[in-house]
Amino acid sequence: MKISILNAGQQTDYLYGIVSGLSEIPSLEIEVVDSDSSVGVIDSFPRTTLFNLRGDNLSAQSLFTKAWHIGKYYLRLLWYTAHTQSEIFHIQWENSIKLFDRTILILYYKMFGKKLVHTAHNIYKDARDGRTTFLRRISLKAMYHLMDCVIVHTQKMKEELCSLFHVSPEKVVVIPHGINNRIPRRGISQKDARGKLGIELTAHAILFFGQIDEYKGIEKLIDAASLLIKENPAVVLIIAGKPKRQLKYTAKLKLQAVNIIPKNNILFRLQFIPVDEVETYFAAADCLVLPYKNIYQSGIIFLAYRFGLPIIATDVGSFREDVIDGVTGFICKPNNAEDMAEKLNCFFDSNLFRQCEKTRAHIIELTEQKYSWSNIGRQTYEVYARVMKRS
Repeated sequence: MKISILNAGQQTDYLYGIVSGLSEIPSLEIEVVDSDSSVGVIDSFPRTTLFNLRGDNLSAQSLFTKAWHIGKYYLRLLWYTAHTQSEIFHIQWENSIKLFDRTILILYYKMFGKKLVHTAHNIYKDARDGRTTFLRRISLKAMYHLMDCVIVHTQKMKEELCSLFHVSPEKVVVIPHGINNRIPRRGISQKDARGKLGIELTAHAILFFGQIDEYKGIEKLIDAASLLIKENPAVVLIIAGKPKRQLKYTAKLKLQAVNIIPKNNILFRLQFIPVDEVETYFAAADCLVLPYKNIYQSGIIFLAYRFGLPIIATDVGSFREDVIDGVTGFICKPNNAEDMAEKLNCFFDSNLFRQCEKTRAHIIELTEQKYSWSNIGRQTYEVYARVMKRS
């Protein structure tokens, strides 16, 4: 069987994981359609070929240059579809022109006899980002109904997909998100990691990691940290990640922090964190906080678990399915700084913090079994086989 994974220049870590699992299937040949971001990433996997049709989609470009590159990409994608021998197109992410992608492009794939599988990492991202319109909703519903199978990561996501877009439950398969196996785990000590970041070894370090965006509720985390610091001056908040779109939101966060948190109790790293520096932040921290207001699921969970880091997460989306209260972290109320601060206090008073080395080892062991890419690869291959059997 030959399949194509259409990645649209998105989420290289997830792409690496799914290809690592699928490449263990001897009868499967994989073509990856992506961008410069995947060059050199999947070379080591057998029977896997990269088609870099998108090129550079990360560097700053003029509007004209960007439009020119996107136009060329779509032409290459149309040509590729007409000539590849792949039987299944596994669409991981949408391309730039949503309405075209969800309707005409999907029908074009079908015209060439391709079976279509889509992993819905976000059921209704437009609504989450405040960009929903009638056309966007209708086109998304059309895309879901045109798929031969839709993969989601949790049961709650399946229920929401079927409810919001009236997709038949038989068409939706739950396959968990895998552990992040691309980011190197070199075993850096907390002492060395904190030395690199300039954090005291005795600090109680709280980490937010990922793109800075308004729906993530970082302002509530800053409020919660300020409450903790009043009781415990050893608390240090680390906010690491590149701002996404809302530059005003980032400026607002910095101003908020200046007004309520002492300078020595907060560390901003508002930039893209290179792969070889990621472990430093997770090794330095005592816990990760996900203060999100709205989300389906976050890949940051599976990055934190890669390093055995406990998580305090708001009770939104499917977080409750992946954060085990009292075992891998704690769940707090969304949009509530007081409850977040209380759960952080619970964490620092618990054995998850006091026996941190044992905690990290247990989380790594537990989650590497539950979120193994080998298992996910087999489950995904079974989806392909089922789709092909229906033809």
